[in-house]
Amino acid sequence: MLKNFTFVLFIVLCTISVPAWSQSPKPLSENDSASKVIKAYPNPASTKIYFELQRNNDKQYEIIVYNFLGKKVDHFKNINQKTPVNLDNYYAGIYIFQLRDKDGNLVESGKFNVVK
Repeated sequence: MLKNFTFVLFIVLCTISVPAWSQSPKPLSENDSASKVIKAYPNPASTKIYFELQRNNDKQYEIIVYNFLGKKVDHFKNINQKTPVNLDNYYAGIYIFQLRDKDGNLVESGKFNVVK
């Protein structure tokens, strides 16, 4: 009797559809990665990291850097096509950056790792 119940339970569990939120996202294709607005390199970095805009446009952007606990660490206004950031005052760890437009709207976010 227990074997039959186990078998039926197994069949029922196998036929239940998996909710969309639990499925892993599809990997980025080359077209998706080409749509990025900013690139941070080298990653990981030890002394300096560069934020480079991937598109030539006349929009004004700013970058806000947060540590992994969510505390604001740095803020760069009116960034150039290629903006170097000195990491002397950064501790080793993972940092989150946000690229925002002149109105403060989030354009893109990413992360980088500082190793010392």
